[in-house]
Amino acid sequence: MAVIAGFANQYLGVNEASFGDLALPVAIALGVLFYMLTVIVVRNVLHYGEAELKGKNRYITLGGGTFIVLWVMVSVLLKTLLG
Repeated sequence: MAVIAGFANQYLGVNEASFGDLALPVAIALGVLFYMLTVIVVRNVLHYGEAELKGKNRYITLGGGTFIVLWVMVSVLLKTLLG
């Protein structure tokens, strides 16, 4: 999902030319939206619960760092390659 969020940033043209000063908040909101979708998929579609993840809200914090790093890397790579 992080890769899809990175592609969405590029596809929707989230940059300073189109969004001005709101480019960063829009990009962050898009990333948060995709992360929330990921949490919903993990909980409801894949049926991971407290027992499997070894904690009540562990599904929120477990992959957060990896998601952010991958999302930013894909966004920067696409911005570099596609200009």
